[in-house]
Amino acid sequence: MKKIIHRTFFVWNFEKEIDWLNDMSRQGWQLCRAGFFVYEFEQGEPGEYQYQLQLLRKADPDYLAFLEETGIQVVGRCLNWIYLKKKSDGQPFEIFSDLEGVLRHLDGVMALCGVVMAVNVLPGFANLANSHLQQLSWLNLALAAVGAFGFFKLYFRRRALAARKDLHR
Repeated sequence: MKKIIHRTFFVWNFEKEIDWLNDMSRQGWQLCRAGFFVYEFEQGEPGEYQYQLQLLRKADPDYLAFLEETGIQVVGRCLNWIYLKKKSDGQPFEIFSDLEGVLRHLDGVMALCGVVMAVNVLPGFANLANSHLQQLSWLNLALAAVGAFGFFKLYFRRRALAARKDLHR
């Protein structure tokens, strides 16, 4: 049996999305496909798989082949995000071996939020003066604000992790 769920997660809340996917797995629903706000699940054994998400800067076939060799499957893609699953083995499913990898991943997600902010703030302010494009301008500014919100949420999370890293030196 299959189930399709439409659900929205913001990019800075990727950990909530991971938790939700793993919760679905514990309920016996295994992710078989993912896209823009659409998740397709098939019924399976509860907790059979664990899930992770990763934002790739570019699709590297060697890296994807390495993941496959280690028993990790790519079950979905959404832009540069990849949805990963592996058989549950009682160990946490971590794709970053150290804090430095986590920080680099957060940098990539912050960059994505920064791009959303940048490509919307300039047209937003530029179009404010044009009465025909004023409504579009407010949409641009709202999207820029969303990008800025995500950027700063990630920035403060990253800063706390970096401080923890410095503490352990």
